[in-house]
Amino acid sequence: MQKRVIVGCVAVSSAAVGVFSCVADGHPLGTNGAVEVVVSVDGPLFATDLLDDHGDPAGPRQTPFESDVLLRITEDDEVGHGAFVQVHVEPPEALTVGPALDTEGEGAVHEDGSGPTCSIYDGAFRCRGNAEGFARFSIRSAADWSGEAKVVVTWANLEADADVLVLPAGLPEDASNFQLIGISDEEVIPPTFQALECSVDALPGDLGTKWPDGRIRSREVFVRATAPVGKPGVLENAPAIVESLDAEGALATDESCADRTTRLRVLLDDKGESQRFFACFSDLGGEVRFGVQSGEKIIDPGPTVLAEPEPRLLRITVLEGQQNIETSTTPEPMFEVSAYDVSLRAVQMDVDLSTEEDDPNVLELFQASLTLAPENADPVIVSVVPASAGTARLVVTPRLLAEPRCVSDTVTVVDVP
Repeated sequence: MQKRVIVGCVAVSSAAVGVFSCVADGHPLGTNGAVEVVVSVDGPLFATDLLDDHGDPAGPRQTPFESDVLLRITEDDEVGHGAFVQVHVEPPEALTVGPALDTEGEGAVHEDGSGPTCSIYDGAFRCRGNAEGFARFSIRSAADWSGEAKVVVTWANLEADADVLVLPAGLPEDASNFQLIGISDEEVIPPTFQALECSVDALPGDLGTKWPDGRIRSREVFVRATAPVGKPGVLENAPAIVESLDAEGALATDESCADRTTRLRVLLDDKGESQRFFACFSDLGGEVRFGVQSGEKIIDPGPTVLAEPEPRLLRITVLEGQQNIETSTTPEPMFEVSAYDVSLRAVQMDVDLSTEEDDPNVLELFQASLTLAPENADPVIVSVVPASAGTARLVVTPRLLAEPRCVSDTVTVVDVP
């Protein structure tokens, strides 16, 4: 349904208007005059959220962001041929005005083809009725301003106004199914163990960066929404802002996560889906929250992901005095096993145990797997039975994985004299 206001007009502004033909002839509409206003677009316009260095909208725009406006000017209920009115916007930054978008439309140009019926004259935006009393111009949202704009039409000490709603760029309130697809709330990102190193010595002073090149954990994600009923076109080019709200998370357009950011702007397509991008997780891990907003819609609460710390070092040491030991039938504490993250903090880790022996049955294990202790907990001590003479080593691997394979120093078991 078209919006009609008798003795009124729609939101326009004289700001950022190009130079075109002036409306210089005619006569001012008197107190016996009236104006009917028809806005071509039924519903709100959309603001932009991205401006270039000159303050102009940048990139693809969400539609509609502009509309033609048709004026029908009358005097004593007769065609107001040559009568003119002035138009301004409150606030002035809300909208700009210009020549009609539909240059073939009714009232776009004077009957003699001399130029547009609406133009700038003496610093004001003026519209003059043609032979049928029509005038046409366009309004355009050209800023990041949003809200209710009031357009005021004045003539002969009379004025009328009309409201045009300008929505922020992005999804309108009646859009639905707004989601971040690819990660779910309370999802757990497991370690990959790709950067895990082995050590039988003292802890090093540095284990490198928490964002290792080529080994950053990531998940492919995208934003999705459903258009309001009867408004399928409002989704295309609607911007959405995705943010990582915690230091151990980031966003990137490439799976390597080499070029990371904490805030990413994406555009929806005509199906309501954004381009694919990536959620990135540091080796320190922890709880990572994501915020997602588009126009009047917010995913609240946003998804929260738990990234488990990535073990960087698996350290196996033979306890002091246990490198050489006599055979026995009782368990002997022999190895200390710990895992550390990139900050050299002890982390919990599930591991499998086995032995590598030069002779059979040198060491007997009581368990095939265990969980290494986190920070502020007693370290895990592995006890074995030195069952027969020979040499052996403890082998530790991540649970259910064959690699990486960490091996202790050699333990020598001798027979009791």
